[in-house]
Amino acid sequence: MSPFTRQANALRYRLTNRWQNFSWDDIGTVHTFQGGEKAAIILSPYQCHQEHSFWFLNRKPNLLNTAVSRARELFVLVGNLEELKRAGGETKRLVEHIEQHGEIRSINS
Repeated sequence: MSPFTRQANALRYRLTNRWQNFSWDDIGTVHTFQGGEKAAIILSPYQCHQEHSFWFLNRKPNLLNTAVSRARELFVLVGNLEELKRAGGETKRLVEHIEQHGEIRSINS
């Protein structure tokens, strides 16, 4: 899931071509999943080839709230946590909540 259409489409293309377990309908924007739930939500808060993605998210806190609340069992935030915290606002609050109540896993890219 992504708040941004271009990012959601890029994820759809890459994930469905690489792993057949992913359905095109399982990947979309926050608005795609509004009103529904999934066992697990993976959020990519980045916008393809755009800086200041977090500025947009911090101005629209309902997007993050919708993303988190769609997950019945598991919510995964993919990204640079320090970058998200530096952006302040809701992205910082989300990372701090995950640090206090969730589990952080580092992956070398």
